[in-house]
Amino acid sequence: MKYIVLGLSLMLVGLSTAPAASAGPALTLRNGSTERPAARDPALGGLHIEVSSRDPAHHAEKVGMAANRGLSSLTFPRPMPFFAPPAQRVRTLVGVDTWFWVPTASWRPFVRIVAAGSVVVTLVATPVALQLVPGDGSVLVSCPGPGLPWLVPGTRSPCSHIFQRASTAGRAGRFRGTVQSVWMVRWTSNTGLAGTVGPVVVPTPVSLRVVEAQPVLER
Repeated sequence: MKYIVLGLSLMLVGLSTAPAASAGPALTLRNGSTERPAARDPALGGLHIEVSSRDPAHHAEKVGMAANRGLSSLTFPRPMPFFAPPAQRVRTLVGVDTWFWVPTASWRPFVRIVAAGSVVVTLVATPVALQLVPGDGSVLVSCPGPGLPWLVPGTRSPCSHIFQRASTAGRAGRFRGTVQSVWMVRWTSNTGLAGTVGPVVVPTPVSLRVVEAQPVLER
C-alpha cells in the first residue's frame, strides 16, 4: 500500500512540474487522425465544393466540410512532356507534325477518402485532357488522353501541332509554351450526396525551338 501511495505522489509531482503546451496552429481532423493541414495545390486556385440539401439524413454541412477538406488535400502530378521531333533537346521544324505526350504513369485517377464524424466522402481525381499552348500565337491544342509516344514514322497522333513559322522572333529564339493536364474531381458520400468539381488545369512551361528546314541541292 505504501508503494502505491508513493507512486501516486510521484505522478502528481510530475504533472504539476510539466511545462504547459505551447499554443500552435490549429490542427485538423481527417480520417480519425490529428494532423497539420497540407498546403493547397496552386492548380486548385479558388475551387470550392458547394453542398446543399434540406434532408437532415444527408448531413449536408458535414459533407461539405469533409469534401472541401479532401479537395484541399489533393496534389496533382505535374506533366512531364515529351516531343517528337524532340523540341526541348534539339529542335522541331516548321510544317512538321510535332507530337507531344506525357508518360502514362502520370495519367491515372487517384483517390482521397475523408471522414467527418459518421460522414465519409470519397474524392476521385481523373485526368480528362492533355493540352498544348504552343506559344506561337496559334490556338490551344487539346486531346482526350496522354498522347502517344512517337514510334513509327507515318503514323498520326491526336496530340500534335504543326508550327507555321520559325521561333527566331521569340525570346532567345524559342517559343515559350505550356503543356497542361486537365482533371475533373468526382466526389461521393455515404449519405447519398455526390457531385463533380473542376476542371483543374495543371501546367508545365516548355521552351520550343522551331526552325525552317533548308533545302540542299546536290549535283
